[in-house]
Amino acid sequence: MLTFATPDDRLQAEQLMQPTLIRVIDNLRKHTEATNWQSEYVERVLWPETATEEQQQRVKEIAAQLETASPAEAESLRQQLSHLPTPVPSYELRLTHDGTTSKVDIWQLCFQICFQNYQPGIPVRVDRMLLDDNGEVDWIILDEKAKGQVAKVMQQIDSSS
Repeated sequence: MLTFATPDDRLQAEQLMQPTLIRVIDNLRKHTEATNWQSEYVERVLWPETATEEQQQRVKEIAAQLETASPAEAESLRQQLSHLPTPVPSYELRLTHDGTTSKVDIWQLCFQICFQNYQPGIPVRVDRMLLDDNGEVDWIILDEKAKGQVAKVMQQIDSSS
C-alpha cells in the first residue's frame, strides 16, 4: 500500500497515475510487438495482510449483492463494506517465449516512473520533473521516462531468458 510523503504528493500522484499507466501500456505494446514474446495482461486482487478468508469472502458477497441492489439496499451494503478490508487491483503483464514466462507488475513499473527513487514501504514523493510550470503533466518528459523504464525492464527480461 502506498503512503505519501505529503498531501501534495497524493494529489499530484492522482493526476499522474492514469497518464503514466497509458504510457507504460503503450510502450510495453511497442516492445512486445517487436519480439517473439507472447503477452497477456492479468488482473489480480491484492488483500491487506490482515484480511481473513472470511472477510475476503464477505467483501465478495457484498460486491455481488451491490450489482442488483436498490439504492436503499446499496447504501446499507456500502456501510457494511466500510468496516471490511479493501482489496487493491493489481495488473501484471505475463510474457512467454520458448517455455519461459516472465512477469511485469504494471503498478510497480508506474510507481518507478511517477515517484522519485521509489522503494516499496517508504513514503513516496512525486517526480516533479513530470509536471510543467503550471502543474500540468509534461507529456514529453513523462513519455521519455516511461520509454526508458520500460526498455530497462524489457532488457532485464531478455537478458534473463
